Amino acid sequence: MRIIVTGIGDAFSAYSYGSSAIVEAPEGLVAIDCPGPPLAMYRTASERAGLSIDVHHVNDILLTHLHGDHCNGLETVGFARRYLTDHPVRPRLHALPEVLDRVWERLGPAMDGATKDNGGISTLEDYFEPCPMMPGTDSEVAGLSVSCRRSRHSVPTAGLLLRDGSACLGWSGDSEFELEHIQWLSQADCIVHECGGHFKHTRWAELDTLPEQIKAKIRLIHLPDGAEVPDGPMRPLEQGEVLSIGS
Repeated sequence: MRIIVTGIGDAFSAYSYGSSAIVEAPEGLVAIDCPGPPLAMYRTASERAGLSIDVHHVNDILLTHLHGDHCNGLETVGFARRYLTDHPVRPRLHALPEVLDRVWERLGPAMDGATKDNGGISTLEDYFEPCPMMPGTDSEVAGLSVSCRRSRHSVPTAGLLLRDGSACLGWSGDSEFELEHIQWLSQADCIVHECGGHFKHTRWAELDTLPEQIKAKIRLIHLPDGAEVPDGPMRPLEQGEVLSIGS
């Protein structure tokens, strides 16, 4: 499994895109979260990674939650996939049911206007195919098996496990430090865990209490600008970094 890190920042970063990634799945590109501005973010990651990321090839988006540093790019992606091509294809938007229930509250004021096709009011389904993710149930996403777990955050948020048959990626989502969540993520070969330092986020000192075999799997994301990470196995990710896990 190959993962391109497209953003590493938190909501207040002046230097980094919001924490996010592109996963090269057996049946296409899968985005983990969609901060803005996505087209610039994908161009920057492509240049640094030496790999192409075309928004028109991202047919699945795993949305962990509705904070802007994780979802502000949905408007641009929806418009680009509808209007910047002669053959529009709706991306599939995978999220917890309570997230899908409210995503149009964010997007609708900018996207529900009359369209060139029918002159009527647009809906979420005109831009995306909503796909609820249920904890305890695996979903098939572009040839990956994806499972989710609700994390402890200020709004409904999901952590993720992505499997391709040879490797498993764990993605914490925004979360307070929660041992049960980390134990669930520890099934993965590599765990991308947030390290926020603000309210309702996980601190490095908390992660440092974990067993060494778990810390050895963890890469850090969502750090505040200028955060210094002590020496040890848990190293910060970089924008444009390519993770290869499994065979």
